Amino acid sequence: MATCDQDLWQVVGGGARGGIIVRTACELGSPIADSRLSTGSLIKGVECVDGRLHYELVEGSGPDKGWVTQSLRGKELLLKMEAHGEVKGETTEASTSDDNQAAHADSGSGSETTTEQIVVDKASEEQLTRDEQEALRQYEEKFGQARDGEHPGYNRKAFPWFTNKPAVKETPNEAIEAAKAFKEKPKDKRKPRLYDVDSEGEEVTLCSRCFMPIGEIAYQGRDKNACVHAECMAQVVIEEMKEGDEKLQAEEHEKKMKNRKEYDIGWRMESVPKSSTLAERLGCSPAPQGLCCLVYDEAARTVRVAATLEPSAAVNLEYLTLALKVRKQGHREPLFSLDPVDPQNMEKTPQKKRYEPDWLAGTSVGDVMFQADYFLKELALGEYTLPVVGMLSVFDWSETLEASRQWAGREWFVVRKAEVRLAEDKTLIPFVKMGVEAREQVLGPKGLQDAPVTGANHPLKRFAEAFTRNFDLIAERKSVIYHLRELAKASVMAKFLVDSGATLDKAWFDLADELVAATEPEAHPEIPQLWNMRGLSRIQLKEGKLVDTETGLNTNLHAIYGGVEFGLDRFELAQRQGLRPGQIMPSGSALQTPGLQGMSLGPSGRPMFMPQRFQLSQGREMPQGVDLNLDKFDLAETEKFAGMLPACSGSSDSLEGRTLLGRAFLRCFQEGYEVLKEEDKTLLRGVFNPALSDRMNEAEAFTPPDPTMSYISKLRSLVNEEQSLLQRRKNKFFERSFVVGDAGAEFPRSWTSRFQIDQPRATQNVMQSGLVQIQVDQSFQQSLLKEILPTAAAEFEQKTEDGVVFRIYRLGSLEVRTVQEHEKAEHVGVVFSARAPSFNLRPGKKMVSDDERVTKASIYVEAIDAESSILLDQKWSSKRLDYIHYYVVLETDASNTILTEMLPNGTAILAMNPEGLLDRNSLAKLLKAVEPELEVTAGQVKQVHEKHSRKAEAAVSPSMRKFFAKSVFALTCKATGVQKARKYMGRAYPHPGTRTEFPRRPYTTRKSRITQEPVTKQEES
Repeated sequence: MATCDQDLWQVVGGGARGGIIVRTACELGSPIADSRLSTGSLIKGVECVDGRLHYELVEGSGPDKGWVTQSLRGKELLLKMEAHGEVKGETTEASTSDDNQAAHADSGSGSETTTEQIVVDKASEEQLTRDEQEALRQYEEKFGQARDGEHPGYNRKAFPWFTNKPAVKETPNEAIEAAKAFKEKPKDKRKPRLYDVDSEGEEVTLCSRCFMPIGEIAYQGRDKNACVHAECMAQVVIEEMKEGDEKLQAEEHEKKMKNRKEYDIGWRMESVPKSSTLAERLGCSPAPQGLCCLVYDEAARTVRVAATLEPSAAVNLEYLTLALKVRKQGHREPLFSLDPVDPQNMEKTPQKKRYEPDWLAGTSVGDVMFQADYFLKELALGEYTLPVVGMLSVFDWSETLEASRQWAGREWFVVRKAEVRLAEDKTLIPFVKMGVEAREQVLGPKGLQDAPVTGANHPLKRFAEAFTRNFDLIAERKSVIYHLRELAKASVMAKFLVDSGATLDKAWFDLADELVAATEPEAHPEIPQLWNMRGLSRIQLKEGKLVDTETGLNTNLHAIYGGVEFGLDRFELAQRQGLRPGQIMPSGSALQTPGLQGMSLGPSGRPMFMPQRFQLSQGREMPQGVDLNLDKFDLAETEKFAGMLPACSGSSDSLEGRTLLGRAFLRCFQEGYEVLKEEDKTLLRGVFNPALSDRMNEAEAFTPPDPTMSYISKLRSLVNEEQSLLQRRKNKFFERSFVVGDAGAEFPRSWTSRFQIDQPRATQNVMQSGLVQIQVDQSFQQSLLKEILPTAAAEFEQKTEDGVVFRIYRLGSLEVRTVQEHEKAEHVGVVFSARAPSFNLRPGKKMVSDDERVTKASIYVEAIDAESSILLDQKWSSKRLDYIHYYVVLETDASNTILTEMLPNGTAILAMNPEGLLDRNSLAKLLKAVEPELEVTAGQVKQVHEKHSRKAEAAVSPSMRKFFAKSVFALTCKATGVQKARKYMGRAYPHPGTRTEFPRRPYTTRKSRITQEPVTKQEES
């Protein structure tokens, strides 16, 4: 019982309900008074018991006396009056019920009363209390400030150089007309016709993908009666392989999700232990609502639990009590390992959970170690999007560096630095730096053993280095990693208390025993092996055929084991002496007694690279994995640390004890901050990006980032690097050289297709040379975004780790590239005009003599440029064959090459050894290739070229250009003597077909000039 010194109180809660509930006794289950105590009434306090006030009415309406609740869910229902009659606080619209427990106790008193008790005014829930506002204000003021004596130094920021470009005054008519044509173009729902009739009356079969003529070799497309080129067939195979791989991945994902559910795999945020109930058992009464810390009495060598608003000083009391129990019994830190049951059969063997000591199984400490370790393995194998922009998984590194090699390895969490700092008010502040270690393993006589050397470029090593560098940022984003770090802090604190000889009350160990006794046995001591498979295919084309098709699944085994290895025994946290084996510590005594000799707590010849098996000096084997060994850290003499934080603890009834800082932080996260600078707001939005972070779902268990300068500077540097990478990605995406399916190292690995057609890089550059950037004004961009793009389907749409969406739209001859950041509007980055690729057809230095014999002739077909296509679109009579262009390539016995064709302006060209011919051929479709049996010389080809050059007129039709190419090709066809029918290749992988004859059907009785059959007089003329 506590008296209230006859204080005056004003009722500020229950405004929406006419007042607050009054009960006749202190207990929440006691009867409710006939009426409520009205809002605004003045009452005099008689006594206070556990947040309940016994009052007498001074002014207002309601019962003359009774018991009321002072605050509910952080909302003040009563506020104390100052001596001059003003209220210390402000009126709230909090719930008028006592609390959830009271609502449950009164559930039988009628539905109306129960509803009144459990209804919480939503407007009140959205508002911050006075305490929360003050706590948040203090947090904002110290955000990024050097409060611990550290020198600010130089804060390096990563940013790209940028120069503002002058605004475009007017958009070219070309872009306006193309956008208008796309907008007005009606959708053709008719099935495309897969044949056409050329100028000679012959029916020509068209490819069902590119609608260009099929040559002498054809493949079956997706439809049974459709034919495609070899180049198009390669694309069909790639698409089918992608679909099959996506289906396989979906099936595998379903199996893994089933395993996660069956074996209870996956971090649950509601499992985070709360410190409030344990704090009261440890002497801190009433229990703090928010964070808890330990205050150290150096003279008496004792500690007490206190409330705090300092995230760096906060410690989870359940983690601490269990860590103390581990150190008391095992003289070490908690350890976890996930090991193969049968190392001889790594592909099928399950993995066994190993804890040290084994009673950790099922406890909160055991759960966070297992879940964090398994989550690390899932990230390593690419199961989830990595929580850092630009970071690669082990699987990604393996594909990049050594895809064909099988290996096994282990990786585990370690503590790289550990300190215990002391604030001005003697608050203990545990400090840790964590990371990930990795080792390749080989199968030896005793099972898996660490390889003598793990190369610097090993995929595990590269992943571990990246994870270590970004550990603090990952911990702020991923709840399970954050709480693993909290467990490491608790283990550091436990070691400090042991090594310094601190005296702890027996309640600490009683609580740990109760927690262990209440823990249910481990339901799944063994879990299935974590696996991953990805498809891989490379297809090559040669002379119009699919050759050397390497298609299949990348099934190389990449097995990863290990766990969490804190390694605190490497850190001297206090001046330590040994403890005799078997000695029992009396309750209430120091955790270590000076002068005792026996088992050494230090390392006994333990290599620093963390071998697979750890041993104490008595030779007992310890499992690998999560091992918080702190032997080398000396934390006993706090005065040697440079950092000295201001006072950061408070009593239970202080602001620190009454306030949930995390809840206030989360409420203001969406609303903005009044004190923070704009750069600090940007930092917090970057750290807690919903696409990368799940800690926003921790609710009241959430703890904001440590606001000290050194920690915030590190987070700022890492987030700035992500922003710099985002800007580089935008710049790369807006360049003409960006290739879909081969995005490059700046973008996520998934953007680079594992199913590809082998093409030289020069060929891809030629393909992009047809894109010409167009400068458009702001009004045209808005027209695109509001009127045209919403009705268009993006031909390319991919999302990065941070939720930024990159899209490519093709609107006729226009290519529009846009970017949409998370929770922001889409904006146009660049607009290209698609034109004919520019080939370097400049003749070579080597000359071709007239007497050189032609050894091979090939006729190619390619799509016409966009400008000519637009002109043909305006003619209703245009046919598909009008949209293509023919050219002929001749090879001579002197290793020379001749290119001949007729351009749209009527000019017939004859180029000798053109430099860019191979690039052009790689983009065209080969119709036919022959090797003349009779002699055809380069001089004869020149005669045909001169003949048609004299007759050429300006702006010739597509049929005239085709006629010229076939006239040159007819020389070689005449020399071969026999015309071959088309070879029908059937289906390519995975449905091979037999080669069959697939002759072309004549549309009329007219004969082609290539066959050299008798023709009509009209043809001769």
